[in-house]
Amino acid sequence: MVTKSPNEIRQQLLIKLKRQSRNPGGRIWRTLFEKLRSPRQNRVAVNVGDLQHNFTKGRIMVVPGKVLSDGIIKDKLEVAAFTFSAQARAKIEAQGGKCLTLEELMEKNPTGKEVMLVS
Repeated sequence: MVTKSPNEIRQQLLIKLKRQSRNPGGRIWRTLFEKLRSPRQNRVAVNVGDLQHNFTKGRIMVVPGKVLSDGIIKDKLEVAAFTFSAQARAKIEAQGGKCLTLEELMEKNPTGKEVMLVS
């Protein structure tokens, strides 16, 4: 079995985001495409404490980069990101929240309604 490099995975995701951005309500996908297209050193890294601070009930938070584990979570967060650290994923899921990939979010919510970009 051949495993894909992180760069190949990112390239495939960029193609899907660009396609999705052409659909109605695709503005959020275009923004994500632009942010993920930048070099890794320019991509965002958001702590779970920052997610808790920006939490709005009923909205899915999207991070165009990596979610890190610093901070405390009190609410059930639903977060989609390019990558999660293992500790961040554990903290979110321990509170009953969900960690989604950006591809899963595109399938679940193709119009991007009730999605909040955190960067």
